[in-house]
Amino acid sequence: MKNDNFYRIIKEDASIIMNEALNWKLLKNKKILITGGNGFIASYFIKILFFINQKKKLNLKVDCIVRKKKEALKIFNKKDYFDNFLSIKECSILQKIALQPKYNYIFHTASIATPKFFASNPIEVLLPNTLGTIRLLEFSELNKLDKFIFFSTTGVNGHVDDKLRPISENVYGPLDPTKIENCYLESKRMGENLCFAWFAQRKIPIQIIRPAITYGPGVKLDDGRSYADFFNSIVNNKNLILHSSGVAIRNFCYIADFITGLAHVFLKGKIGQVYNLSEENEYSIKALAKLLTNKVFKEKKLKVVYNKKKNKFLRVNFNRTTVSTKKARALGWKTRFDIDAGMRRTISSYNIDKN
Repeated sequence: MKNDNFYRIIKEDASIIMNEALNWKLLKNKKILITGGNGFIASYFIKILFFINQKKKLNLKVDCIVRKKKEALKIFNKKDYFDNFLSIKECSILQKIALQPKYNYIFHTASIATPKFFASNPIEVLLPNTLGTIRLLEFSELNKLDKFIFFSTTGVNGHVDDKLRPISENVYGPLDPTKIENCYLESKRMGENLCFAWFAQRKIPIQIIRPAITYGPGVKLDDGRSYADFFNSIVNNKNLILHSSGVAIRNFCYIADFITGLAHVFLKGKIGQVYNLSEENEYSIKALAKLLTNKVFKEKKLKVVYNKKKNKFLRVNFNRTTVSTKKARALGWKTRFDIDAGMRRTISSYNIDKN
């Protein structure tokens, strides 16, 4: 169960988000379906919507699809979430969606993004992004949708000359479909194409969201990605371990900033469009580790340790991943949390008092 810090931070984040210059009345009396409700981004999004719904008196209803309801009840463990707001549906999106067609928005976030499963369970990685997307698009035809929002990833741009970065949404490079570590990215590419097929032929009002690395309260400490490993080490007062030289450059967007961008897209963005939602400030993995140990959590006196053993997880080795967010920012989106603040808020949510 999350601590009081977790809920304090969510309420603060919700307050910041709801004060954006957005027409929240567009959600009044609406019904939303969210897949992958147990996931980090989806669960935080649902909780943010809960507080906005309360404050704005929107009479908003949310259904979330999960594979394991028991796990969802741990995530949504406050009774308030269930009071005429949230309904949890345990079902598989790989089968025909057996729900009543009554939704105005569908957010398809269900996916397996952690590299832990790319080698051992590539089929399970592929299916939610492909077959699951087909099932949801078929179901969307039965609803009077305002938007169908597919969560993709900036990795679908593939291997692009880093001299061209930050790249816009329409710049692409190769991905090798014979390499199993590309299962996630290739299936996300296919998921996007499926959305555009239904948009062109069946007039489904789709939008594509492409997050980069999004972090914040609720990230699973055993996720398998480097930043989650760092969080795990800090929470447990252990040295941060690098399994590489750490020179790869990444972008880290705090969850509240991401959800603010998401709201700008689905409330103000055009249908049939793709939007990058990322932080454009860059940090190498090594620089992030040193920032956390030497500045943000300096008092813990942790060190960065290099492990010569190769990490056992398959991953796509992009040297740099920076994308342009000009398109989303043209809608009025701007990020508010620098990496120091975002990291402090994240770590404090795990029942750790930094001071």
